[in-house]
Amino acid sequence: MDSAPITSLGKYRVETTLGAGAMGVVYRAFDPHIERRVALKTIRNELFDSGERASLMARFRNEAQAAGRLSHPNIVAVYDYGEADGTAYIAMEYVDGRSLEAFLRAGEPLDLHTALDWFTQLLAALAYAHEHGVVHRDIKPANLLVTTRGQLKVTDFGIAHIESSTLTVVGSVVGTPSYMAPEQFCGDSVDGRSDLFSAAVVLYQMLTGQRPFAGPPASVMQQVLRATPPRPTQRNPALPAALDAVLMRALSKERAARYQTPAELRAALVEALNGVSSHSTHSTFAEDDRTVLMAAAAGGTASSAFRPPPAPATVEKLPTVWPAGDLAAVQASLAAQVGPVARLLVARAAARAADLPTLSALLVPHIPSDKGRKQFADALSMLAEDASHGSLRTDTSQRPSQPPAAPRDGTSMSGSAPATSLTPEQIRAAALQLAVYLGPIAHLIVKREAPRALDLRMLQQRLADAISNDHDRASFLRVTGLRTD
Repeated sequence: MDSAPITSLGKYRVETTLGAGAMGVVYRAFDPHIERRVALKTIRNELFDSGERASLMARFRNEAQAAGRLSHPNIVAVYDYGEADGTAYIAMEYVDGRSLEAFLRAGEPLDLHTALDWFTQLLAALAYAHEHGVVHRDIKPANLLVTTRGQLKVTDFGIAHIESSTLTVVGSVVGTPSYMAPEQFCGDSVDGRSDLFSAAVVLYQMLTGQRPFAGPPASVMQQVLRATPPRPTQRNPALPAALDAVLMRALSKERAARYQTPAELRAALVEALNGVSSHSTHSTFAEDDRTVLMAAAAGGTASSAFRPPPAPATVEKLPTVWPAGDLAAVQASLAAQVGPVARLLVARAAARAADLPTLSALLVPHIPSDKGRKQFADALSMLAEDASHGSLRTDTSQRPSQPPAAPRDGTSMSGSAPATSLTPEQIRAAALQLAVYLGPIAHLIVKREAPRALDLRMLQQRLADAISNDHDRASFLRVTGLRTD
């Protein structure tokens, strides 16, 4: 490394330069008072004008305050904050290792067990930070350090949000585009679920070698807000198929549809790979928060936090014992709560269930809110009642005869607003059908389009036009009977 340009800062003896950027330099230094090696992160005040300096210094002090209140083995410790000779500095734990970004630079997926081991440590760090009122807001590979012993540590709390803090960061949109949650792009308030979205992006990249959202910032923003990324197994077929459902839910656009806590996300991963009950894994997570999970040494065994399935995973198919219409009704009800991932969840659960109550019991834990679980349970109760009289049916199974086709723009022949013949039941059923492909936003789209449609057929056609994915649109058209091939 190059020789350090300065020899000391405050009480610290500067040894060498670890890195440099536009805002300042990071040094390796030594604290002679307690004989400890540290990393000194610095900002040179004279490099910025007065207005920019105030904002930057507020962010720098925010980092010291946010990380300084956290003491956890998976978070880089902050020891001191000071200013000397026109330079502000933070003295923090010196980590002998590399950033996760360095491991991912080649664009190749990591070993499954290594990736899950490191991700478990990340979840432990986030759980601790969130419990102490700190939301990181910039979780990305560059801010995750991996020691030579395989211990992951979270660093750079520069734009962290601290509950009850008077410190602010200028600008309402903060973060790194490819890893930002939808609410960050919109300038909405952030909470722990925003960090979990970013963490899921990191896991996706570790498992596939690619980011789910990539490209210029404007394109990334549109993808994060509107597009559904390819399932992980599409990019890495060697992955267990069960991971698809977990990752796609973790990347949901709506916060309420995601996993609500790090413990819940970890439990879902363990259940997906081990078949372990969510309740049992949830109860042991508190202990994991206090335990550093180490990556396996060369030639050793992988972390016991996750074990591979006994045989290569295969894509599950809908069993013949379930009529397709029955599962379509269940899938539509679940999609209203969790979005497009409902297709994968229902397919997996149907392979393990022989009756509706068992199917319901397997699906309910995937719904994040109590209200959503009740709504789903109520919907399945209605389906069960239908089943007692025959096969399950969606509300669209008995359609009224369709009147002649009307103009596609939604107006009547006279040019006035359409006098719709849609019933509330038809509108609700259409929303459930669309939710299978678009998630919870389907209800907003149906609410917008229903007044513009003369009849059910016109509504379904307008909804099909709202589905950007060609495969999904074709599937929707076949389900609704608009396409028969």
